[in-house]
Amino acid sequence: MFLSTPKYLIIFSITLIPLLGFSQFINKEIKAEVLIEKNSEFYNFIGTAENLTNTDFNLKYDLLLFTTESDGQITKENKSDRIFIEAHQKLILPSITVNYSVSNKTIIVLLIYDLDDKPLGQDRIVLENGGQTDLSALKKDTQMAVSNEDQAAPSDGFVMDGFVLENTITKAGKDFYRYFYSEYFNKQIRSSKDILIEEVPGRGINTRISVFVADQLVWQFFAQPRKAFLIRNASIALNRSIAYLQELDQRKNEFIRY
Repeated sequence: MFLSTPKYLIIFSITLIPLLGFSQFINKEIKAEVLIEKNSEFYNFIGTAENLTNTDFNLKYDLLLFTTESDGQITKENKSDRIFIEAHQKLILPSITVNYSVSNKTIIVLLIYDLDDKPLGQDRIVLENGGQTDLSALKKDTQMAVSNEDQAAPSDGFVMDGFVLENTITKAGKDFYRYFYSEYFNKQIRSSKDILIEEVPGRGINTRISVFVADQLVWQFFAQPRKAFLIRNASIALNRSIAYLQELDQRKNEFIRY
């Protein structure tokens, strides 16, 4: 879909003006964030939605890509759908790619609304030179999704992410760790706090699995070898971990304001 420049400006203004009235509420309950993944030939811009509350929501999102062509016209790519997000859950939304060879100005916008079209979350990335933009010049709070799990973030001015540590003694414990870490990685959880999954002998022949975030116990249960049982507990444990990480962030912000 091609839009002339004046028409595009009108449409884009209509899209963003309603957000100004709700600016004090944006990203307070539902956090929208666009992550950047670097692949062999292109950047992958991944939309995410994170519920910061104790309430479930039915929502809808728009992930938009605006590209300024050489003749001044604007091309628009849009991915949208409805989503259901549980309390303290983080969802990975569809993605949009930008090839390294593209040098045109590109804007990626993620908008999240409730079903009454009230905006709740917003994130925006501007690439002045398209795929040739120096990403280090982007806003400091842009999170980078590193495609190589073994690649460590540089230490000069950047905070190193925490680790998910394993101390298990049975196959059920190792399977739980695998299910937990798979969901943790897929949801692109980024925090400087370590998460420890620990398994110890329990009553009888059972073992007890505990999940700690920054040394705080967030979930504990007696292990069973059933896959569905372990996957369900991994999901609960991850949601509890995310909730506690959010609580720590809120405490930090309150301390800074004080």
